[in-house]
Amino acid sequence: MTGTRRHTGLKLLLLLWLAVMAGSFLAFQLTAETGDGFTRGLNRVLAFVGWQFAGLIIALICLFLRARVEWGRPLRWIALVPALVAGAQVLAFVVMYLAASADML
Repeated sequence: MTGTRRHTGLKLLLLLWLAVMAGSFLAFQLTAETGDGFTRGLNRVLAFVGWQFAGLIIALICLFLRARVEWGRPLRWIALVPALVAGAQVLAFVVMYLAASADML
């Protein structure tokens, strides 16, 4: 695969990542709440997390393809953004879990 085609593929993956991230927020907003009591609206959260997981997979692929972009190119830095966003989200979930666990003690 030539460098130009590789970079085109990375650009398309970045656009796909943006679409998936937007889709996660749209899925959360457009999904009707179902269930009763504690589980009401849980389907909305699961739709959001499912789309975010798809975004994580795409971010990891972008991170691996980033290694083949020459140093100093802006695309190399832009390809790092999805991985940073995904890492921040994973860190936020871990912090929320630890905070909720600490309150239970």
